[in-house]
Amino acid sequence: MAVLVGIYLLRVESVEIRREGASSWAASWTLLRSPSGNQLDWEPLTQRDTERTFAREADALRAGENEGATFARMLQGDEGLEPMTWNELHEAVPMREVTLPARRSCVVH
Repeated sequence: MAVLVGIYLLRVESVEIRREGASSWAASWTLLRSPSGNQLDWEPLTQRDTERTFAREADALRAGENEGATFARMLQGDEGLEPMTWNELHEAVPMREVTLPARRSCVVH
């Protein structure tokens, strides 16, 4: 799933964690920026994982979106920004591959 939060694109993916026959869910979220501002050349800015795991995939995705949106608001200094559905027309445009290794926190300047 992908949403816009101000000038940033937030991508959230679920991660299934299997332990001893049981499954739980976490989310990995990536905040991307468009250096040109045209929203066609997205590059990763930050990638993080939710700290908690959840019994349901939907809860993990919601938590990832909330964490990523909170971070985007903080970066922009605007607590009033709400995630907006990313226009599917834009998603048809190839996005640079996000190939950051899974980590707790990674900020690229």
